[in-house]
Amino acid sequence: MQSGDTIIVAVSGGPDSVALLHILCSVLPQVKFIAVYIDHGLRPDETGAEIELVQTLAHRLQAGFERISVDVRAAARQKKTSIEETARTLRYSELEALRRQYQGRVIAVAHTADDQAEELLIRLIRGSGRKGLSGMQFKNGRIIRPLLHEKKETLLHYLQAQQIPFCIDSSNLECTYLRNRVRLNLLPYLQDHFNKSINQTLLQTAQILTDEEALLEEMADKAWQKVVRVIAIQPVPPETPAFTIQIDTKEFFCCHPAIQRRILEKCCWQMEARPQFRQIALLLDLVHRRQGGAQIHLSRGLRAQKKGQELIFSYPVGKRSYRGRVSKDGNENESSPNPSL
Repeated sequence: MQSGDTIIVAVSGGPDSVALLHILCSVLPQVKFIAVYIDHGLRPDETGAEIELVQTLAHRLQAGFERISVDVRAAARQKKTSIEETARTLRYSELEALRRQYQGRVIAVAHTADDQAEELLIRLIRGSGRKGLSGMQFKNGRIIRPLLHEKKETLLHYLQAQQIPFCIDSSNLECTYLRNRVRLNLLPYLQDHFNKSINQTLLQTAQILTDEEALLEEMADKAWQKVVRVIAIQPVPPETPAFTIQIDTKEFFCCHPAIQRRILEKCCWQMEARPQFRQIALLLDLVHRRQGGAQIHLSRGLRAQKKGQELIFSYPVGKRSYRGRVSKDGNENESSPNPSL
């Protein structure tokens, strides 16, 4: 970091984030820090004390302070997503908005080695692939995790030695949330009955997968250059990428199956869609079909259609859900029997 840079720091008032802010301000005095408290509206009885603690700490460390309020429950009902997922999405959205407002270089969050072990088990339970099982990264876009190799126990000792106060989030003890069940039930059970060093084993596995993931990603990028064409389009359907993606299936067949999957996953991400295992399996099946014209309906209006030797990803009528085919004149035909995901 350079003198005069600004870093947004997510600070909940808990021990990890309090330690993060204190450490960063201590080792990077030339950098401007903005401590951000996100009020999710879930624990009104505890929020006041946390805000006061974070604001006081920020003032003492000569850091800026911002408090942002979001209505997680209302957003979860509207989007039909879980409280955990909704809170995370809103939190990072607000942090990114503040980063842009302050022209910050990065956003620092307080994930630790313990969080990494928990995250690996959560992703395994949910059926993540190799990339997901490589875990959280030190840097992911504008997000940095300076404490990712530090144990929570080490941070608690640091806070005690520095006589720095912190708050305890009561929701961390509730088994309603998957992460808490993994932390409070699954990990202790694995430690007691299978492997006393399960956390370290998980972290070592994540490192191995990270290294292998980097190699596969490099191979996939080289294959992408040979197999894929990104075609600019005009006019652009509402709220959609200004391009379509075309795969040359003849070149695609020359790739290893592992690289084929990665190319299809990248196509989905490029088209602003989150790929799932079933979708990738259906896309692989579509690529290998001989007949042209077959198509798969992906999320929010994204279509993958086989035309000759090409597989084409596009949003024929924009980014919105519908189930039918689209004719050449752009009209929808609701009689299509093609699968919709």
